[in-house]
Amino acid sequence: MALDILIKNGVVLNGLGSPAFHADVAVKDGRIQKIGFLGEPASKTRIDASGRFVAPGFIDINNASDRHWSLFDHSKLESFLHQGVTTIIGGNCGSSLAPLVRGNTIASIQKWAKVEKINVNWLGMGEFLEQARKQRLALNFATLVGHSTLRRGMIREEFRELTEKETAQTQFLLEKAIEEGALGFSTALNYSHAKAATFDEIVKLSGIATKHKKVYSSHLRDEGGGLISAVKEVIESARAAGASLQISHFKSVGRDNHQFFETALSMIEKAGDEGLNINFDLYPYAVTTSVIYTLLPDWVAVGGRAQLVANLGSPDVRARVIFEMKPNEEEIKNIVIASGAIDKTFIGRTLAQIAQNQGVGVSEALINTLAVAGGRIIGFWPALAEENIIRGLKSSFSLIASDGAAYNLDDARAGYLVHPRSFGTFPRILARYVRDKKIMSWEEAIKKMTALPALKFGLSQRGVIKPGFIADITIFNPETVQDLATYENPFQYANGIDAVIINGNVALLAGKISDKNFGSIIT
Repeated sequence: MALDILIKNGVVLNGLGSPAFHADVAVKDGRIQKIGFLGEPASKTRIDASGRFVAPGFIDINNASDRHWSLFDHSKLESFLHQGVTTIIGGNCGSSLAPLVRGNTIASIQKWAKVEKINVNWLGMGEFLEQARKQRLALNFATLVGHSTLRRGMIREEFRELTEKETAQTQFLLEKAIEEGALGFSTALNYSHAKAATFDEIVKLSGIATKHKKVYSSHLRDEGGGLISAVKEVIESARAAGASLQISHFKSVGRDNHQFFETALSMIEKAGDEGLNINFDLYPYAVTTSVIYTLLPDWVAVGGRAQLVANLGSPDVRARVIFEMKPNEEEIKNIVIASGAIDKTFIGRTLAQIAQNQGVGVSEALINTLAVAGGRIIGFWPALAEENIIRGLKSSFSLIASDGAAYNLDDARAGYLVHPRSFGTFPRILARYVRDKKIMSWEEAIKKMTALPALKFGLSQRGVIKPGFIADITIFNPETVQDLATYENPFQYANGIDAVIINGNVALLAGKISDKNFGSIIT
């Protein structure tokens, strides 16, 4: 019987960090059948990988395609397929598309997507995953359960601690969702609906993930001046719950706060050395994407988005916000408006430029922009330090993830901007930090993109080039692999990804995406 795919003459990076080696790879019935010098057996598809690396398909454990709704609008998930990604995990940062206590709980994603245009025909996790299965995605997909989604479903727009009964009900919903296929639990303790959560609440919920040997992923409560205390909090809660902890998009935001990164990183590494199952992910850009309302003082957003907008219309509130934000204006003035419910003339302009045009200060310009947009604005903030990215990449506890959402080239017509990480995260690591800066080896970088995330999230028989494992494979040219997306023009696919194989099928070859989608739902 002929092989389905024969990959010839490549250099194999097996994902485990082992030294690269020359070999052919045979694929049959969705699995890697053989690795070695295989001659020329009959095959339906032959790929010449001369001068190319043959690696496991990249696994993006922190992907936002679900909460940006591009999971359903862009089933080809083109911007990730062109990066060599074969598996994405959603439900991060406290927000998932299930379970929904009631249909309108989908409002938990309104920071990122226009929920008014979304039709939801599921409530439970099992129903959602079945709908995703029917969608037939190009990439493999799995999801966590979002804490804010659970909380919002339980107490709607209230901002308070859960009662004992509500906590028990939330635990029940989480456990049921995990039993129906979710890979774990996520929080975003800096967003309004989660800020009131107590330490005990987080321990009880992450303990459910522990019970089922699943992951607890956390977007830290503070990535700025309170970074060290935020890392301490999440480590202590993970220890109390016995959780496998994943810290999402680990970074220190703001020039004055860059100094805290090294200490926070040492805390993570010390916790890991002492036995805590802990990792963090990061993306290779010194500009972060910020939900702009989170820059306001906490008290402004209490009561939800509608109350936030109402507050910003009050002269007294505006005056108080401007006073409290004045010390931060120098830091935030270079934030670029990227997207939101706002006139396209604002897109691509900094807060400083908007302030100058309006004849007001930076804080007042921010308030005006949020008020006009109904509170929904996302911006690019050049607030990170590359030296900290490098420190993070060198850590044995780091994984690579995009925190981006799927788009295609046609999206450029919409008039908004997206972070280039959605088009370039994985090729940028390989080009800038491996090939050019030589921060780490090819073997180590691929391990952080494949075997380590597969192990962390329990993706059985994925993430390694090994006989019997599922054939998710990426073939790339180490000399030409390169991210092309920029902040000004993000809608550009990466170069150098020659072929992507998903579940034993050729999904991308020589720049052309297959008409068929081959992704599966991973539970």
